[in-house]
Amino acid sequence: MIYRLKELKGDTIPVPQLVFSKLGIAEEYNVRVALYVLATGITDPDKLCSDLKLRSRMTAESALSFWAGAGLLERYEENAAPGEEPSAPAPMTWQEIAAASRTDPMISSLIDCAQTGFARPLTHSEMEKIVHLYLQDGFAPETVMLCVAYVASKGKRTMAAVTHELKVWRAEGVETGEQADAHLKLLALRAQREQYVSGLLGIPDSELTLGGRKAIARWYEVYGYDDAMVQEVAVQAGPKRDLWYWNSILKTWNAKGLRTIHDVRGPVAEIGASRNIRVDRTAPSGNDFLKNSSLTASLNRLKKKSTP
Repeated sequence: MIYRLKELKGDTIPVPQLVFSKLGIAEEYNVRVALYVLATGITDPDKLCSDLKLRSRMTAESALSFWAGAGLLERYEENAAPGEEPSAPAPMTWQEIAAASRTDPMISSLIDCAQTGFARPLTHSEMEKIVHLYLQDGFAPETVMLCVAYVASKGKRTMAAVTHELKVWRAEGVETGEQADAHLKLLALRAQREQYVSGLLGIPDSELTLGGRKAIARWYEVYGYDDAMVQEVAVQAGPKRDLWYWNSILKTWNAKGLRTIHDVRGPVAEIGASRNIRVDRTAPSGNDFLKNSSLTASLNRLKKKSTP
């Protein structure tokens, strides 16, 4: 059987792309609530619960929190003055979490994952925070779980560390579980590159600053250089083992379009590519700039006068 979309003849509503971007992580009831709100503009939890036949008012409130965290809805105080900034929502209480977990099994999974990662039971406050990340900040459960495992592997077993890392990930466009998995692979690759560079510098990678780590990432991910080019800059710099000195050379190479070791050692590199670049020649250039200079002539006359 093959299906196709029927011709639409009215009664349509616009659905923001944001809703489609969250289909992979939104629970079924979240999608129903989003479509209902878009069609009616109603956000009253009791009305939602009644019209959509949701299990409880808490389910409706959970869906509204999810879409507020995702950016589809905005929160405001009923008695707030016009133009007043909405206050940040308080984390869910322990009683609210217990009620929500009965309709959303993902809550229990998040808490279990965090307790496994931290190797200890979570406090009620920590449970509130991890559920807040999911229901109110709109992070995908898989993303939160992967972040917990990553942070724990770094020896940081606190919800503050998880919250900070998730904000960094979101700033880099990480939202779904698949994106989080790809981001973790990138972080592992960055760690390998940092170890390689610190080895060339002769320092432990723990001594690299945040700015230095960002510079190394830029060499590989923005300039497109590989380990061989980084090793070449170490050779070109000679005994000067300084990351920022290397950075200035690589920045110049990139600006001049020098992409390979052959480029930086070839004729192109001679044309002002960098004062620090050594150009190896198999034979002299044949251009002796002192050959016909007035200084050379004066030196020759002095030599003749001094000869007995």
